[in-house]
Amino acid sequence: MPGARERATIPPVKSLRQKVILAFAAVGVFVIGLSLFAGYEVWRIERVMLAEEAIARLVETVADLRRFEKNYVLYREQADLDENRALSARIEVLLSDHAEPLAALEDAELAQRLRHGLDGYSRRMTQLALQPGEPREALVRAEGKEVSAIASRMADLRRDALHSATRANRHLVLTVIIGSLVMLAATATLLWHGVTGPLRTLQQRMDEVAAGRLERIDLPAGDAELRSLVAAFNRVMGELELRQQQMVVSQKLASLGVLLAGVAHELNNPLSNISSSCQILLEEDDAEPDFTLEHLLQIDEQTERARRIVASLLDFSRHQGFMKEPVALSPLLEETLAFVRGQMEAEVTVTLAVPAELTVPADRQRLQQVLINLLKNAAQACGLHGHIVVTGRQEAETVVIAVSDDGCGIAATDLDHVFDPFYTTKDVGAGSGLGLFIVHDIVKKHGGSITVTSTAGQGTSFLIRLPLGDKSVAVASN
Repeated sequence: MPGARERATIPPVKSLRQKVILAFAAVGVFVIGLSLFAGYEVWRIERVMLAEEAIARLVETVADLRRFEKNYVLYREQADLDENRALSARIEVLLSDHAEPLAALEDAELAQRLRHGLDGYSRRMTQLALQPGEPREALVRAEGKEVSAIASRMADLRRDALHSATRANRHLVLTVIIGSLVMLAATATLLWHGVTGPLRTLQQRMDEVAAGRLERIDLPAGDAELRSLVAAFNRVMGELELRQQQMVVSQKLASLGVLLAGVAHELNNPLSNISSSCQILLEEDDAEPDFTLEHLLQIDEQTERARRIVASLLDFSRHQGFMKEPVALSPLLEETLAFVRGQMEAEVTVTLAVPAELTVPADRQRLQQVLINLLKNAAQACGLHGHIVVTGRQEAETVVIAVSDDGCGIAATDLDHVFDPFYTTKDVGAGSGLGLFIVHDIVKKHGGSITVTSTAGQGTSFLIRLPLGDKSVAVASN
C-alpha cells in the first residue's frame, strides 16, 4: 500500500499565496474544461444543423421529383421527364455530399435504402418512357412512394435528433449554471476559511490592541504569511510593553516629584516643632523633670511623624513587583492628600468621605499613584478656587472610589480620548498626556475599571471600581 501511505502524508497547504493560487487554478481548470465542453457541444449542434439542412434539401428535391413524375404521367412532356432525371441525379449528389451526417442517423441504413430505392425508381421511369402504360405507371408510383417515405423517415429522425440536441443543450446550460454556482461557492469557502477568515481574526485582535488591550497575538493559523505577520506584530507588542513600562516609570518619577514637594512642606512642621522644643530645653538649664519630659515627648512625636513621612516617600519610590495586599483606603487618601496639598491653591478645598474601616485589596504603591494623578488633575482643573470631593464605598463585591471636582470640566469631544497615551488638553509643556493613561493601566491591572463623566464648565468625576476578589492581571515588575 505505498500509494495510500504517500497520499496520507501529503502536507496541507500552509501558505496564503498557495491557497490563492490553488483557488485560481481550480477556477481556471473549471473554465477551461467548461470551454472545451461548450466547444464540443457547439460543434455537435453544428453537425446536427448541417444534417438537418441536407435532409431538408433532400426532402424538398424528392418532392420536386414526384411532382415532375406526375406531370410526365399526365402530359407526357419530354421536359418533365428530363427534369425528373435531373432531380434524381441531384439526389444522388446530395446523398454523396452529405454521406457522413446521414450515416449518423439513428437508422443508418436509410441513406442506403434511399439510394437503392432511387435506382429502382429511375429504372421504372426509363421503362415507362420506353413503354407507356398503366401497369408501368403503377410501378413508378410505387417506387416513388417508397422513395418519399424513406425521405420523410429521414426527416423525422433528424427532427427528433435536433430536438434531442436542443434538450441536451438546455440541460447543459442548467448544468453549467449549477456547476458555476457550486464552483463559486467552493472557491468562496476556500478563500473565506483559508484567507479571509484568518485575516479577519487578525484584524479583530489588532482592533483589540488598538483599544488598549496590549496582549500578544496567538493565532491558530498555520499560514507562513500569517505566522510571519503575527511574529512581527508580537515583536512590536514586546517593544510597546517595554515602552509602556518605561512610561510608567517616567510617570512615577513625575508623581515622585509631587511627593517630594509635599514631603518638603509636611516635614517643615515637625522639624519646626523639634527645633522649638530643643531651643526651649537649651534655654531652661534648671527646668523641672516633668517639663523636660514633656518637651522630649514632643520631640519624639514629631520625629516619628517625620519618619512616617519619609517612609511613605521611600515606599512610593521603591521599585517592586505587582503585589496585592489589604489597603486601608482612608489613611492612604489622607497621606496622599498631605503630599499633594502643597501643589493646590490655598482656596481649593478637599472633602474626604471614606469609611474608616473600608479596605481594598490592591498594590498600595500603584493605587497611591492613581490617587496622586487624579487629585493633581482635579486641583489643576479647579484653578485658583474650587472644591474636590473624594468618596469611597462598597457595592456588593466591589469598592467604588469617586474623585470629583467643580472645575473647568472636559469637552465632550475629548472625553473618549482622555485615557489615550500622549493625549492631553493642556497647553504645550503643561502635561505629557500619560497621567490618565497610566491610571487606566493600573486600574485595569487590578481587574477593575475606570470611567469619566464631565460637563464643560461644571466639573469632572472619575469613578473607579476595584474588585474585592482576586481579578488582577498578571504583570511584570516595573
